[in-house]
Amino acid sequence: MKKELFNLYLEKQEIFKSVVKRFPFDDLAGPFLMSPDPQYEKQKLPFLVVGQETNGWTNHIDAIDKQMSAYEQFHVGKDNPASAFWHTIRRLESILGNDPYSCAWTNLSKFDLYGVRTYGKYEKAIAVADAVIAEEIKILQPKVCMFFTGPYFDTRLKAVFSGLEFLSIPGWNPKQFCLLKHPDLPLFTFRSYHPRSLRLKSLEKDFIQYMSSIDFKVKVES
Repeated sequence: MKKELFNLYLEKQEIFKSVVKRFPFDDLAGPFLMSPDPQYEKQKLPFLVVGQETNGWTNHIDAIDKQMSAYEQFHVGKDNPASAFWHTIRRLESILGNDPYSCAWTNLSKFDLYGVRTYGKYEKAIAVADAVIAEEIKILQPKVCMFFTGPYFDTRLKAVFSGLEFLSIPGWNPKQFCLLKHPDLPLFTFRSYHPRSLRLKSLEKDFIQYMSSIDFKVKVES
């Protein structure tokens, strides 16, 4: 898997470089390149988390191996237990019956701008690399996928996954939490607010309760 990802990123390296070259005087951290721990593949329900963008990252644009090493060293938030994002992911790993720190994590935006979300001309430029996520998913073959991208990124997701459907979940506003349906996505694919927003809007408890109510194992194996 690591070799497949390395080859993918090598193939896309010129796209990443073209983004950075457009803004030589701005701090575009990235690209964000995955290198999941081997235990990811050992889980009965391999779990992929898709975020928005990093909050600062390394920027070895010419060294794919170094960018992937940064991912490995971060170890899917092991040293960030107080983060709402990683706290929620640890709970989801437990709900799925997976080992702690066994998920894989990627972001739709492969770069951040000064450690925060891009906008305007920056977002438009960075979006040229959005399609990489579809290829990452093909390599990782997750059984469960959670897009913590919120409604803000829906247009970009539709551009990557043509014909993407947003299916309602009873009791939820689709902007808050919904199912995603597409041939290139696993059966259990969701799109939700960022965990921090779920917490601020007092939706975290209901979100966890709903995820806990699903019998993933039976449905995935049937």
